[in-house]
Amino acid sequence: MTTNPVPQRHRVLIVDDDPGMVHLLARTLLDLTQLHFAVRGDDALRKLGQHKPDLLVIDAELPDLNGYEVIARMRENPELAHTAVVMVTSHDDASHRQRALDAGVLDFFTKPIDRDLIRVRVQQILSGEAMEVIELDERPLPFRDKPTAVAAPAGPAFAVTEPLVHTPAAPASTAPPDGVPIDVHAITSELFERMSAILSQAETLREQKPDNAPANEIYPIQRIQEECAEVIQLLVTISGED
Repeated sequence: MTTNPVPQRHRVLIVDDDPGMVHLLARTLLDLTQLHFAVRGDDALRKLGQHKPDLLVIDAELPDLNGYEVIARMRENPELAHTAVVMVTSHDDASHRQRALDAGVLDFFTKPIDRDLIRVRVQQILSGEAMEVIELDERPLPFRDKPTAVAAPAGPAFAVTEPLVHTPAAPASTAPPDGVPIDVHAITSELFERMSAILSQAETLREQKPDNAPANEIYPIQRIQEECAEVIQLLVTISGED
């Protein structure tokens, strides 16, 4: 009896030192691919060699190597030379876009990203569809109309209806009431914010070290950053299990 082999999922490496952006990209792509994460350029190169992803989604600006340097070093490895790349950056000027295209980037997205658009592009890349470079959309982002405030009823400026005595409120319970589902996404979003603060502090510590600092001083900071990437990996997995 023959068994049908389980189809292997495409692998995508997301490289960004902003956990909020990682969370957004992960929520956008989680059901499409197997995701891996890095928060620094040197860690990205290590994970590129380890996982050999089908697609690299990388920020242009990273704490150590920038996105262009990571791409250049990746191309030096014959096993990774043809890895597809999508760049995500806060820079929207033509020079950065041209630099990305010169580096062989298939597409270039500016923050805040269009989730639907990047999802479609990733699907196209992974399926091998013909690619066209999309021109940057310069239109302003839409904003939701604020709800119209309801006018307060006419009356005296001060109407004391209760004694001006402060009664301490009972402490709020941290556990949800029985039968109320836990908001996994709210929790993971909060944790992503805290991871962002840890990464920011770690990078500040690293910047304070002189260029000739011994490896035993740099290594603990680097390990904190790498462990943050691993925690991000777990958080994304959790957020996808709801």
